Amino acid sequence: MAASDEKTEPATPKRKQEARSKGSVAKSSDLNTAMMLLFGFILIYFLGGAMFSNIKDTMCFFLGNPFYENFDINTLQFLVLEISNKNLKGLLPILGGFMVIGIMSSFSQVGFKLSPKALIPDFKKMDPIKGLKNLVSKKSLVKLAMALVKLSIMVLVAYFSIRKDIEPLMELVSMEVEGIFYSATSLIFGLILKITIILLILALFDLMYQRWQFAKDQRMTKHEVKQETKQQQGDPLIKSRIKTVQRQMANKRMMKAVPEADVVVSNPTHYAVALKYDANKMNAPKVVAKGLDIIALKIMEIAREHNVPVVEDRILARILYNTVEIDGEVPPKLYQAVAKVLSYVYQLRNLVGK
Repeated sequence: MAASDEKTEPATPKRKQEARSKGSVAKSSDLNTAMMLLFGFILIYFLGGAMFSNIKDTMCFFLGNPFYENFDINTLQFLVLEISNKNLKGLLPILGGFMVIGIMSSFSQVGFKLSPKALIPDFKKMDPIKGLKNLVSKKSLVKLAMALVKLSIMVLVAYFSIRKDIEPLMELVSMEVEGIFYSATSLIFGLILKITIILLILALFDLMYQRWQFAKDQRMTKHEVKQETKQQQGDPLIKSRIKTVQRQMANKRMMKAVPEADVVVSNPTHYAVALKYDANKMNAPKVVAKGLDIIALKIMEIAREHNVPVVEDRILARILYNTVEIDGEVPPKLYQAVAKVLSYVYQLRNLVGK
């Protein structure tokens, strides 16, 4: 592979945004699962008693109901509504909690973003040959290895937890049904909590890996970065041509202002600056045109054609060219030098007038 074809450059913001719009983001499904297990466990721990009580009441109501002798459609409808109502009271808070936890877990990883493009079916993914290649790819092998590591760790945690609690488990045989239920529930909850915490830690490592892998997959070649820059900023050749045309148009407008100038200060061949001053409309003299070399000669040529005086002042011409933009006013520090030139021009006009 050529060096220019190697993906060595980090993804640009535009590439990241395009990937995000397609639903391609760095996230860990294991983190969602771990978060739902952990907070779901907490919800069930605090709300499970109410749910169990609702189930118990439902069973008592269902088994102790006297309507079975004359069982008809109305009785069935009544039973279904009552049982549903009792169960939903216990289940809805837990189900709603699971939904909120799932949304918050996804939001914490990728933020809020609707990706309609992700809903469009991609038939390329249904290619069986490509699917077989993906099964034996490096990513698949890494996922398999990570899954085996997670499974091994959880099995070890479960084994040592059960081994530690083997004596309490043996005592269940001498307990009543209610005692067995509460003791078994306590042991199971303890085991689930340990496994969930381990899974959450592993999920955090998986999230870091997924972000690293995503950044690696999104890398670009230097050529791709250059092409994207061209698309965003425009082709340099086209931009250069546009600037040339704009400069030519600006020069034409500038040359039209030369005949209206009061004087042109020259270098005499390298710099030319056309000045205009109207005491009734301007606070200070303005530079209406300026140029260097060929443009300077053109300004002086137009000035002579329209009887605009051309005064040679090498230092003043250079300073005006370098410090004052077109249509800009002469700065106060140059008032005296410019006033001398304008005074000379006005005296010359008066002499010619006489």
